[in-house]
Amino acid sequence: MSVLRTLFGLLFAVALAVGLYFGYSAYIAPDGAGGTAGRQGGRGFGGNTQAVIAMPVRQEVFVDRLEAIGTLQANESIFVTARVQGIVKSINFRDGETVEAGTALVQFDQDEESARLQVELANLEEQRKQFERITGLARANATSEARFDEQQAAVKKAEANVNAARARLDDYTIRAPFAGRLGTRRISTGALVSPNTTITTLDDLSMVKLDFSIPETYLSTVREGLDIEATTAAYPDEIFNGLVTSIDTRINPTTRSVDIRAEILNEDRRLRPGMLMVVDLIKDRRESLMIAEESLVPFDNQQFVFVVSDDNTVERVPVTIGRRRPGSVEILEGLAMGDLVITEGNTSLSSGNKVRLLNEADVRDGPVSAATRPSQG
Repeated sequence: MSVLRTLFGLLFAVALAVGLYFGYSAYIAPDGAGGTAGRQGGRGFGGNTQAVIAMPVRQEVFVDRLEAIGTLQANESIFVTARVQGIVKSINFRDGETVEAGTALVQFDQDEESARLQVELANLEEQRKQFERITGLARANATSEARFDEQQAAVKKAEANVNAARARLDDYTIRAPFAGRLGTRRISTGALVSPNTTITTLDDLSMVKLDFSIPETYLSTVREGLDIEATTAAYPDEIFNGLVTSIDTRINPTTRSVDIRAEILNEDRRLRPGMLMVVDLIKDRRESLMIAEESLVPFDNQQFVFVVSDDNTVERVPVTIGRRRPGSVEILEGLAMGDLVITEGNTSLSSGNKVRLLNEADVRDGPVSAATRPSQG
């Protein structure tokens, strides 16, 4: 009995060892590039094909962005003030009204200045008549040349006095220096207004200026004409586009940053001066090949992807990656546009495995075969 037991034990051990060997070989079969065959490997022992999801390599516009915080300013902005002291006779605008350049906003009482202008006009007329008489005498050699020059100077002085009186009279009418939108008025009819008293505000909002700063280390990558994309909490679902128009000539020695100004068209007048905006400065924009980030299979300091051929055989391909953005990665070398790259189910594959595409109806409209991919050296 002891002999039979010993023999049975030996046979059991041998069977167990053979079973473990073949099981391990079927489960882990190294491929040429160091990968491992899947639990459902296609070539091992006739197992079922691996179910995967693949997406074609696509070409997209990839941009480098630099984020900053900026504040809006109006294209033109002033406090409307008086240049003379006077009593407000009429107010010709409403709060928030849009006006054109030259529109009369406020009229002061100008009776006194009108009277002064009339005096100067009367004096000018008298001086001109005197000049006509002296001119006639001069032609007859009945007066001196000095008298002629003196009267000619008197006419010019009278003309200057008239121009000055008209300018003073014009100061009694406050006009919009440029087209824009008015703020709230701060005076009332009948009020005595002094020079530099603020009457209202005027902002040209057809375009707004966005001022922001960037670290000096990025100065070499910034130039006039770069695109910007800006967002504000007031309109969280919208992106406002603009262009960099100026870069300050000096670096702030305290913050080590440089001031940048961009302009944004504001035809609907929704953006207002003082708004805080988050700015994305577009430093570089180019067409790039992109794949899903989960397609990458890192191994030994190198990145690989699994590409599906027309016959549903997979090939592990080394790739050179570039920049990343959430969910996507740029491919610099190794793939061509249209290659089918496995995005799900690639953790247990090796080159030569057969796969079954779960989304085949969506991606088999004409994929680029593996034969069209760039050579790997």
